[in-house]
Amino acid sequence: MRVLFCGSGAFAAPSLTAVSAAGHEVVGVVTQPPRRAGRGGKLRATPIAEKAGQVGFELRETGNVNDPAEVEWIASRRPDVICVVDFGQMIRAAVRDQARIDTFNLHGSLLPELRGAAPVNWALIRGYHTTGVTTFSLVDRMDAGPVYLQAELQIAPEEQAESVRCRCAELGTGLVCRTLELLATGQARTTPQDESRATYAPQLKKSDGLIDWTAEAATIVNLVRGTWPWPAAQGVFRRWDGVETPVKIARASAQGGEGQPGLVDQDLCVGAGRGRVQIEQIKPADRRLMSWRDFVNGYRVRPGDQFLQVKS
Repeated sequence: MRVLFCGSGAFAAPSLTAVSAAGHEVVGVVTQPPRRAGRGGKLRATPIAEKAGQVGFELRETGNVNDPAEVEWIASRRPDVICVVDFGQMIRAAVRDQARIDTFNLHGSLLPELRGAAPVNWALIRGYHTTGVTTFSLVDRMDAGPVYLQAELQIAPEEQAESVRCRCAELGTGLVCRTLELLATGQARTTPQDESRATYAPQLKKSDGLIDWTAEAATIVNLVRGTWPWPAAQGVFRRWDGVETPVKIARASAQGGEGQPGLVDQDLCVGAGRGRVQIEQIKPADRRLMSWRDFVNGYRVRPGDQFLQVKS
């Protein structure tokens, strides 16, 4: 089939590769324009733009796919199907109507759960043990269209967001190719989403990483797992001599026992509202990521030192 691919982030790259490898004709790739990133603020193309350039697909970079000029270009590609993965823009009816068969999306959750821009992060923050991927027909409402296919994925107890996201992306390639096969043969069927079960996973904000040390230790650890590397679980370490250092926690585990929230105990664990947090990796402001042991030695951590809650 003639497939127009809309994608931007790294989550979309395996699907673009799989669609081409399955023998479909990729008639064009639409992505977000380059954005400034890093300390130098250099313009950086999206991962999908880089992938399209390597393979030689015709590329269209746009900040508004629904602009009439973009709709006209998409129409000129005469797509049978428009496949959307990690694109970053709402695709309105004028664009969707250019597909002869349908426009569908691959989403990183088991819809209707976790609609929105950061489903993998929120699955971990909320302590899910299972997530998955979904292909569904696009409609004007965000992630609300009828479902084609779903596949489950188990989350390992200590797994972090990046690992889960990569596994979801790989799992999704099979769903994308199977959905295209069903659409090509006229065998595709959809199931409406149950709106009563809908939950939401909005784009992360910096304040989403602020640690509440009065929460349960398991809740704090889930925040660490779901927000690294950005915005990261954040706090301020106050040493025995009053020196304060902003920190981001990269890895941690929940331990039994009780302690005072935020207070470092004799075992060098940090107390929580229930249980204790064993920090494993930590990044002080403007310093490298380091092990907790290196931090303890370098910053002369003692029992009675404290992690403070940062206010948003």
